[in-house]
Amino acid sequence: MPDSYLRQSRSIELSTKYAIETAITTNWTNVTVVKTFLSAYDKTLPVVCVRLIDTNVDRLEVGATTLDYEYLFNIDIFATSDGQRLDLADFLVDFLKNSWVYYTWTHKAGDNSILEKAAAGRIAVREYISNNRVDFGDVEVSNPDRFRHTIGIRVRKSI
Repeated sequence: MPDSYLRQSRSIELSTKYAIETAITTNWTNVTVVKTFLSAYDKTLPVVCVRLIDTNVDRLEVGATTLDYEYLFNIDIFATSDGQRLDLADFLVDFLKNSWVYYTWTHKAGDNSILEKAAAGRIAVREYISNNRVDFGDVEVSNPDRFRHTIGIRVRKSI
């Protein structure tokens, strides 16, 4: 049975989460990185949630059949304090400016629980959409939403 390759959108999501998780693990202690928003509420703070929320597809040029994909990510920070929220946000923006490795991901033949990766390009931020504290107005919120921050980025894989 051959390996089962994941499509580009899933590989972009996994590569981005992997890059952020690796950078955070290398530079921070006790910060958990997750892929789904709801799982952030099940973890001990601080938590960083990396989510692919939209894919934009356009033709690379007029008359071409080559498609240009752009991906919109939300990176949500659930911090323990305002200072930690700001520090994590600055760290992530600084990390993301340099691009990161795009991997193609596969399920190992015969075992769907094992993912393997192979480098196949780079991912770069095309646009920073947002970088702000999540403001709940006059509503009193408790953890994990009390010190929440969101970073929105549009990225593209190298062609």
